[in-house]
Amino acid sequence: MKLSKSFMIAMIIISSISCSFLRDNAVNLAYDLEAASKTLKPLKIGSEYVINFEPADTEAPFTILILSEKGVTFNELIEKGLDPLLVEDLFPQLSYIDLKNGATSVVYQNGTISFTTYYRRFVDVATTQIINGKGNTDILVKTIGVAPGNLSNEVLLIELH
Repeated sequence: MKLSKSFMIAMIIISSISCSFLRDNAVNLAYDLEAASKTLKPLKIGSEYVINFEPADTEAPFTILILSEKGVTFNELIEKGLDPLLVEDLFPQLSYIDLKNGATSVVYQNGTISFTTYYRRFVDVATTQIINGKGNTDILVKTIGVAPGNLSNEVLLIELH
C-alpha cells in the first residue's frame, strides 16, 4: 500500500509535536545540564554557566534533587535541609528509583515526580544537590574540579542563582 507524500509529512510533524510534549521537568533539566556541561567542559575549573529552568507549572514551587552515585537516604534528605513533610511525601513515590545507588535527577512539583538518569552521560555530581524554586529559576552551574567517574571526569556544583 502506497502512502501519499503529504500524509507522510503530516505524520512526521505530528510525531515531532507529540514528542516535544512528552518531555517532563526532569528531562528538561537534564537537557539544560547537558548544555551547561558542553559549554563548561573546555573552560577552566571555577567557570560558571547559568541555566534558566522552566518548570511545567511556572506558578507552583518545585524541588530538584540531583543525586550522586552514592545515592541518598530518608535521613540524609532531612539532614540536607529538605522539609521532613516533603521527604515523607516524596520518599514513598521514589520507591521505584534505587535511591541507594543514586545518580538520578528528580523534580518534584504539584505532588508529581519526574526523574531521569540522562545527565549521568555527561556529568558526575559529587554530592546530592537540592534546589527549591518557583517559576522560571536561574540555576548556577559551576565546575569545581575533576574526579574519577565511570561516565565523565567533570564535576559540577549546582546552586540556586
